[in-house]
Amino acid sequence: MDQSEFEEATKFNLSDLIDYSSNAILVKDIVVKNTCVVQLLVFDFGKVQVYKKSPFSRFIHIIEGKAELVINNNSTFMKNGDSILIPGTVNCSIEANQPFKMICATIKND
Repeated sequence: MDQSEFEEATKFNLSDLIDYSSNAILVKDIVVKNTCVVQLLVFDFGKVQVYKKSPFSRFIHIIEGKAELVINNNSTFMKNGDSILIPGTVNCSIEANQPFKMICATIKND
């Protein structure tokens, strides 16, 4: 199995794939295709990921902890089990007010 992409039809547990690391954002690629990328991201406290406008939409799902999502200067607080779809036409950031893990599916718009 390629280290950056998982084998299809093989079970895995997202929460167990990556542990938290001090002062870091860790990324594990799950699927990488031309029109879609699915990643597991792990944020330590205080870390921020900024996304600029692009031709890609993003589906975010929090699998552990809590995160603050800022879309066009409006904050949304998310916790375990929460999901959101972010259009590519906006600026946004994801901020770790505490450590958290999330899935991000980046999808190319038609």
